[in-house]
Amino acid sequence: VTLVIWAVIRIGPNGCDSMEFHESGLLRFKQVSDMGVIHPLYKSTVGGRRNEDLVITGNNQPIVFQQGTTKLSVEKDKTSITSDIGMEFVDPRTQNTLFSTDYETHEFHLPNGVKILNVQKASTERITSNATSDLNIKVDGRAIVRGNEGVFITGKTIEFQIGGNMELKAVS
Repeated sequence: VTLVIWAVIRIGPNGCDSMEFHESGLLRFKQVSDMGVIHPLYKSTVGGRRNEDLVITGNNQPIVFQQGTTKLSVEKDKTSITSDIGMEFVDPRTQNTLFSTDYETHEFHLPNGVKILNVQKASTERITSNATSDLNIKVDGRAIVRGNEGVFITGKTIEFQIGGNMELKAVS
């Protein structure tokens, strides 16, 4: 039976035809592999070879990278990042922070040449601040908050500061 397993799977001291085992603890897959759920134990690192793309696909399912409660979900029509505390995007070559939600340490900078970021309409599923900061929304004119299935506002304290008239309207 053992000889049959070695012959069919082609297991040797360095692994088998489909994967290699390295002394550093690295496991390298040499062909397309169906994983389901992966739980990396060593430094939680998943990577590819230099100058080759690492292709990860989900068969009609989202691909989710999760560490604790922080989660990156890549789906067919959207990519979402969820974190209880905050997030930052770091250039892997320079280690410079490109964007961060930690406004006490990092300031959000617009790209060179852009002085004002102004939008007429923004759509999102949810607006939140991190667990340690207030969420402030400032508007010069009129703000309309609309939800397809209702609008839910929760917080320890909810405060509205109005310089002029305020209109609350419930439309069904």
